[in-house]
Amino acid sequence: MMSENLRHLIRSYLQSRPRNTAEIVEHARANMDGTSIEQIEKLLKSDAQVVRVDLVRRSGVLSSGYKICEWATVDWMKNRRGEQ
Repeated sequence: MMSENLRHLIRSYLQSRPRNTAEIVEHARANMDGTSIEQIEKLLKSDAQVVRVDLVRRSGVLSSGYKICEWATVDWMKNRRGEQ
């Protein structure tokens, strides 16, 4: 049940625009107790309604930066193609 609620929360969060993994984790943790990064990543990778759209560079304090996944819903992608 918790994973279904988490799935719905993430899909709703991604409806307006793509978000990176860190943003999704932060949003999920603010809205659901006991949510782990591993659980969120597993859900993102396995949900057929969520797709990875890009890798973005995120700057780091101690390093030159690292790459992080950006995610969107399939519906957002379809609507985006229709706008072009």
